[in-house]
Amino acid sequence: MGVVFLVTGALIVYVALAIIAESRWESAVVMICLYVLGVASFHSFTIEISEEKLKFRFGIGIIQKSYFIEEIKSVKEVVNPWYYFWGVKSIPGGWFYAIAPGEAIEIILNNGKIVQLGTNQSQMLKEAIDTAIQQVGEK
Repeated sequence: MGVVFLVTGALIVYVALAIIAESRWESAVVMICLYVLGVASFHSFTIEISEEKLKFRFGIGIIQKSYFIEEIKSVKEVVNPWYYFWGVKSIPGGWFYAIAPGEAIEIILNNGKIVQLGTNQSQMLKEAIDTAIQQVGEK
């Protein structure tokens, strides 16, 4: 993903300089601001598990979501195809959230919907969610 941001950033700078040379600096500033907002929004993916909720957010938190642990029916590790890439996507049966393709946790909610969270620590995340589900069940 870093390579994508780097290449995109280089193209943005190139186009911005061409636009500024035409005295349309306002357009260049808007373009650069949108790029910086995109990088800030998708530079990281944080997943937090508490006794009550599973929360996750991208970057600075513009895109975030949470679910109560009791809403989770099951969790399993999956490997997504390369073309899922990164971001927020509608997938068959639910939604995909990640900053890189590959490993993910697939969460099946009680209502049947699917939430996939991309992670490079899928086993650890699955165990943490399973533990939280077990603790909620014991209460």
